[in-house]
Amino acid sequence: MNIQAYLKETRKIIGVGPNFKAFRAQKGITHEEDPFLFIKSPQSLTVETDIYLPPQLTEFICEVEMAVIIGQEARNIAEEDVASIVAGYAIANDITASAHFDTGRFKMFDQMTPIGQMVSLADPHQVDLEMWVNGNLIQKDNTVNLLFSSNWLISHISRMTTLCKGDIILTGTPSNPMTCQIGDVVEMKSPQLGNHHFTIQKEL
Repeated sequence: MNIQAYLKETRKIIGVGPNFKAFRAQKGITHEEDPFLFIKSPQSLTVETDIYLPPQLTEFICEVEMAVIIGQEARNIAEEDVASIVAGYAIANDITASAHFDTGRFKMFDQMTPIGQMVSLADPHQVDLEMWVNGNLIQKDNTVNLLFSSNWLISHISRMTTLCKGDIILTGTPSNPMTCQIGDVVEMKSPQLGNHHFTIQKEL
């Protein structure tokens, strides 16, 4: 499936704060009310295997996730109907500019959402995710362990904002996201979503 046709229409990327149960436990998060949500720009998306981050980024955290690509406009969609508006799924990395938490810029930079190819899934609630950095396994989990499932998230978000064709939902990262450096090679792996890798470069 050609993801680039959808990425040309992306208006917004909506990410979810700690959502894997192990990561929530690692951060000491016990409340189970509405999830923390944030927005990234379409310019953060890249399918390239070299990403170029601006020099003012002194540190950045890499986080493997399952992305959901919306296939048609939807508002107030019921959880049981979510599959009808989903174009496909992809493996992605939700990079965080961790030095900019206090200024609100931590998700704003270009090329901070590397994404793989789009695939169909029979069950998005049984997807393995791994992140390897320079050949070392850093993150590993399965979407069965999300507190808020992808279908629930899409239904929940659609009650706040209209979802449009090409919009992307990032469903959360496993425990142990890693602070990476210029020159690191990041590999995202999933038997269900496929693999994608990228090398972090500094923008000239």
